[in-house]
Amino acid sequence: MRKIFVTLLLLFSTLFSYSQDKKVCISSIENKIQIGQMLGNRNLTFGFKNILLEYLQDREFQLVDSCNLSENKLQIELIFFDVLNTKTGFSVIHKENDETVLRVRAKLLDSKGKKIKETIVTEKSSEISMSSLIISEGGKINQQSVSNVIKKSCETLIKNLFE
Repeated sequence: MRKIFVTLLLLFSTLFSYSQDKKVCISSIENKIQIGQMLGNRNLTFGFKNILLEYLQDREFQLVDSCNLSENKLQIELIFFDVLNTKTGFSVIHKENDETVLRVRAKLLDSKGKKIKETIVTEKSSEISMSSLIISEGGKINQQSVSNVIKKSCETLIKNLFE
């Protein structure tokens, strides 16, 4: 009985220490996009932060408000965002492929501000439309594509930095 109790105690202490290692603080998210519609757009920054926080919580990271109390700090820079259009047409048949592209640089810093790891991620979200009339939307940004590309970017960033 003692051996079972000791084994369970060690197992729970290991799990508890594992969850403690997953403390993280987002120190900053900056929009450093130089061209296009999202140049200096604060809504993109807030949207990215909200989706990143949601993703971290889903992966059972412990979010810390004060970066002074966290072993891991995330520093995010949004460096490219655009919609790439590919159109093909024959007579009245039309096919359009819009790819929303987001490139993000992330740094994982320790409690003293020393860089542990850095990664740059480029993710795409595609929207394909076909029609029998030529109707162009002019490369407007689709909210669903933006949300998808941000989720993909967050997932890849966290995997690259913490695994």
